[in-house]
Amino acid sequence: MPKRIFLREVNPLIEETLQGGGEVAFTPAGNSMFPLLRNRQDKIILVQAPEQLKKYDIPLYRRGNGQFVLHRVVAVERDGYAMCGDNQGQVEYGIRHEQIIGVVKAFYRGDKYIDCNIGKTYQLYCVIWTKLLPARQIFFRLKGWAGRVRNKLYAG
Repeated sequence: MPKRIFLREVNPLIEETLQGGGEVAFTPAGNSMFPLLRNRQDKIILVQAPEQLKKYDIPLYRRGNGQFVLHRVVAVERDGYAMCGDNQGQVEYGIRHEQIIGVVKAFYRGDKYIDCNIGKTYQLYCVIWTKLLPARQIFFRLKGWAGRVRNKLYAG
């Protein structure tokens, strides 16, 4: 079985590699970027972030609490970036550029290589999925409400 390594353990090496113009590949964990990235299945290729991220970029960043996050830029604002995972409805505001470690250049979905800069199907997915954010927010609220109702029905 492959050894599991945590980002906090290798972050200095990742940052050094990216700042030197290199690339880093790893398999992310978590469901926040589903359906694009599947938990512990797909592999991302990370490169050094440009001076300014663009809408639809997928940066790896570090929150103030030290947590590493891989989410999509849904808006570029004066005070930072607004980010949201593809499987989430809650937007996180005020992510500063100095929190950015790198940005996804491409990814492997199974054996298929997808370049984030030239893949037309991928780019269409980004536009549609981001435009669906308000609908996703409603969906997640309804899902939460339904779960609370279910819990009350089964608890009582």
